[in-house]
Amino acid sequence: MKHLIGLLSLLMLPLALSEIQITTIDAWRIVNAGEHTLLVNKFSENPDSMNSFIFRMNRPHCLCEEPTFVLYSPDEEDFVAPLEDTKFRGDLRVDFKKWKEVELEVFLAIEESKQNVITLKGSFPSLRDAKVIELDTVYGNDKFILENINHAMEQAQKMCESFIPYEEPEVKETKGKRV
Repeated sequence: MKHLIGLLSLLMLPLALSEIQITTIDAWRIVNAGEHTLLVNKFSENPDSMNSFIFRMNRPHCLCEEPTFVLYSPDEEDFVAPLEDTKFRGDLRVDFKKWKEVELEVFLAIEESKQNVITLKGSFPSLRDAKVIELDTVYGNDKFILENINHAMEQAQKMCESFIPYEEPEVKETKGKRV
């Protein structure tokens, strides 16, 4: 019996080490970004938009952190996208309350795909219990339905705390020894 359990464990190991790509019933996507990082995202409600809201969860602390937006540059000829590491202002509204001016920073700008990774900086309204957020920036205006964000946070936290690698660790060889 022990040998059967051991054999089944070995057969299941590749499945346990496979990459994470889950879409919850609330339309949250949870994907891995390396061995110890999960990204949890939700796409814009605008059907013509590929923009998304993302937060990250890293081991070992398993905290929801780094609220981020992936925003595509508009197709306007005169649009000039802010460069990487540039800070700029935008407006954020949570649950149809008053608009709040927020500071954002271009973390990454990929010119070929017109894709921009924008992080919230400084003070901003809490997103933990938000149902709807709207963001108005130089990239345009987007609405994100964050209903059940608490469930997505809990699911990601459970995966994070399991300490099962999200993908197989890369084996490096140095001078004939495994590292």
